Amino acid sequence: MKETEIKSIIDNDAYERIKKAFKWDAVTEQTNHYYTDRNGVLCDKRITVRIRVIEDNAKIQVKHHKNKDSALQISEENEYPISDIPDIIDSETAEKITGINTGELYRMGAATTLRHTFKRNGSELCLDKTTYFDTVDYEVEVEYEEKMSADLLMKLTSLGVVFNKSCVGKFARFLDEYKKNQD
Repeated sequence: MKETEIKSIIDNDAYERIKKAFKWDAVTEQTNHYYTDRNGVLCDKRITVRIRVIEDNAKIQVKHHKNKDSALQISEENEYPISDIPDIIDSETAEKITGINTGELYRMGAATTLRHTFKRNGSELCLDKTTYFDTVDYEVEVEYEEKMSADLLMKLTSLGVVFNKSCVGKFARFLDEYKKNQD
């Protein structure tokens, strides 16, 4: 499945403004368990492997990021059902889901996101508060298939959201904190 989205990191004040400005369709909590290989092949190929858990539903998700250095994020995402959250994904399964030989994948830790969702005119607004290690951050994403809702973009702009620069994704932010906690 192709995923097209724009993102922006926001502060707590903007998060609260946006949260109050919309009538949300859903509020969910999700936990992403992130995996890596010993040789950094996934990072080099710009592939994220995670197990996302929402309520009692867990899926392995693999994202192949297609571009970088832009607020516009395009990626190919595939997912597979799974019944548990292993510390190690064996090398055969890793190759099957990523399409490359990485060896075993190791669980690095998890990030929990409180996600508010608003859907209109083919666009989905996601307002996220994510906690990992000792960090809390805030992000707004707009996912769309054909084109983004101009009304939604104008409303977000009026609330102070800026989409004009590259936005570091959740996994990259998680990875930065992971590295700091390894020292």
